[in-house]
Amino acid sequence: MLLASGTVDASGFALVERDAAGLGRAYAGQAAVTGPEAVSFNPAALPKRSAVSASLHLIRNDIQPEDAGEPAAVPTLYGASRGIGIGLYSTFGLATDYPEDWAGRYYALHSEIQTARAHLAGAYQAAPTLRLGAGVFAQAFEATLTSAYPLHGRDGRVEIEGKDVGLGWSLGGLWAPNPRLALGLAYSSAVHHDLDGRTRLPSGSVSSRVAVTTPETLSAGAKWDLRPDLSLLSGATWTRWSRLQALDVELADGQTLTEDHAWRDTWRLALGGEYRRGPWIWRLGTAWDQSPVSDAAHRSARLPDSDRVWLAGGLGYQDGSWALNLSYAHLWFGDRSGTHPAADYSGSADLVALGIARRW
Repeated sequence: MLLASGTVDASGFALVERDAAGLGRAYAGQAAVTGPEAVSFNPAALPKRSAVSASLHLIRNDIQPEDAGEPAAVPTLYGASRGIGIGLYSTFGLATDYPEDWAGRYYALHSEIQTARAHLAGAYQAAPTLRLGAGVFAQAFEATLTSAYPLHGRDGRVEIEGKDVGLGWSLGGLWAPNPRLALGLAYSSAVHHDLDGRTRLPSGSVSSRVAVTTPETLSAGAKWDLRPDLSLLSGATWTRWSRLQALDVELADGQTLTEDHAWRDTWRLALGGEYRRGPWIWRLGTAWDQSPVSDAAHRSARLPDSDRVWLAGGLGYQDGSWALNLSYAHLWFGDRSGTHPAADYSGSADLVALGIARRW
């Protein structure tokens, strides 16, 4: 599986980039959209027809101070047939990198989280207007965190590495009371990881373990066809980031290294639309992402997170059974400060996605 890292394009270190067409509407209403990508958003929306899709998301982050943002590429691959689907994608990622001599080097230098998820799901027509879905997935998680350490008038280095594979599950429902309206509700479970690896200290290298639980999410979406050529989409996602209160690195020699986070649960709200003219589909969307960071004292230089606003647009082209999608989004981060270290943070992000799909 391909491991993908990103930065702060969704709340916390979540990655929502799983569908090129969805990016064009800021992922509004994704829980109510039928397609092979529904494996990752709402298994109840998996199509009855056979379909495959692939996409590549390119992320450029501007994080100040010290130009700490790292570019990332996030690929996805999906396939579905008769309501059964499989997907390969990433749901969490982080990449920030500071120079060796920056003022906050004792708190963070390089930080990277990479994940990959293999997801198998299926949908069932429970009633004429209701489909239900469920799935199971395996999630690979790798992390590398480094920082400086003051040592006799010079800087030493602390490096923490670990990896693990965990299991999770998903549920969903899709209700279409009439042909013009679809309402979706989806749940994705938390995944617990015990990251086994090594921690390198100025005094030597020891084996270590870090317990990390990636949060569960609950998403609702709506798709309303106002006219045959115009659709309105909206959605809301709740993420239980309060699971991440602290990061405790347990060393084999009995020591424990701790980073305090005290994160809170978050909401993501999105609104978008699609306009179809001939083979072309025009998309537009906006979203608001709430940050799990509650105050400056718990804002880490590894992830100087803040609320952010999305503005997205996209263009799709359909030729028979083939479809091409190109989308772009710009994200504005709110200015914010931190106390560990004392720093003012600002930034933005640009996302570009290209996708191709075929159905039979």
